[in-house]
Amino acid sequence: MAPRSRTILIVIVGIFLLLVGVGAAYLLIQRLNAQNQEQSQQAQVSKTSIVVMARDMSLGDRVNAGDVILSEVPVEVVPRDAITATDTVIGKILKADVVQGEMLLSHNVADPTNNNHDLSFILADDHVMMAFPATDQMSKENVIQRGDVIDIFATFQEQVKQVPGVTESTTTTNQEPVMRVFTVDTFQKVSVTALVLDVINQEQATPAGVNLTGAGNTTATSRTTTEISSYLLALTPQDALILKHLKDVNATFDFVLRSPTSTVQYDLTPVTEEYIIELYGLEILP
Repeated sequence: MAPRSRTILIVIVGIFLLLVGVGAAYLLIQRLNAQNQEQSQQAQVSKTSIVVMARDMSLGDRVNAGDVILSEVPVEVVPRDAITATDTVIGKILKADVVQGEMLLSHNVADPTNNNHDLSFILADDHVMMAFPATDQMSKENVIQRGDVIDIFATFQEQVKQVPGVTESTTTTNQEPVMRVFTVDTFQKVSVTALVLDVINQEQATPAGVNLTGAGNTTATSRTTTEISSYLLALTPQDALILKHLKDVNATFDFVLRSPTSTVQYDLTPVTEEYIIELYGLEILP
């Protein structure tokens, strides 16, 4: 190849490489500018703090201080009913299952202290809520609390027909009904959904000092106590109907407290007069 042709080829290759370099530099500058603009836009995005779950929780659980945290998110992704302060949800009850990191919304929590206790949300479709009077000794001692698992015992009278023995009376077709006393375990493993409390203000006299004549002075002070008025129980309609019948026939109820982890279904025998006589051998007494 002639020197002149070689020089021209070198010049052409140089110009081509120069154009490639300029194009690459232009693209690099464009990319850097785009990244800077994106970072600038992200820095300008408005953010706000919202309440999110710190752990998984289930429907009916009460929210404590360590269960929720604040997290900053862009304003445009925040739902209308998002909660922005943790202290507004402490002590409230969840209306749905939630998972860690999920935004906590106002319609997902209920206030357990309002007038209707806002407890219908924890009912399954096949259950009803029943208020049951707290008249037994365990209730008077304020032993049973919300969430406890209990068994309900009942003693009641029921009209039954006497079964005749193998005597001449077996020919009698119409037997006179008699009232019999039964003690039974009506229901087992019942969870106490909530308590209805009566607030009682009591006044009592306390010594205020001694006057110059030596007589003691007293002042009246008030003391507030609470008593359990009734329990709210989530039951199937049939179970609620059974309890209503037993209440209407003036049954005497007693609650017994179970371990919170107890899952045993006890096989109990109803107690009658004959059961007690046979158990203690009372028929052989003189």
